[in-house]
Amino acid sequence: MRPSVVAAFLLMGIVTYLPRCLPLVGLSRVRLPRLVEDALRYVGIAVMAALVAPDLAATWGQPPWGLGPRLAAAVPAAVVALWTRNMAWTVVVGVAAYALLSRGVPAG
Repeated sequence: MRPSVVAAFLLMGIVTYLPRCLPLVGLSRVRLPRLVEDALRYVGIAVMAALVAPDLAATWGQPPWGLGPRLAAAVPAAVVALWTRNMAWTVVVGVAAYALLSRGVPAG
């Protein structure tokens, strides 16, 4: 591999990871106010919802039941998640429900 390609990869790695690592290293010993810590607790779920919601809504209005197969499969997965609090069972039920629903729903 040419040295210029290796240098490009190294520089891209530095540019990518430096902005991520500096706040962690610099703020690792700083104690944030309680209000900020409480607010940051919800960042993960908010990001996940922002990533998943558009995909679930992409088939809105299609069969089954006007929900589309993605959102319809998310319903039993959400029930299992709330009932069992087990990520593995939630994924298994969601994938199985989507597979069953997408087989039974004609393409439109």
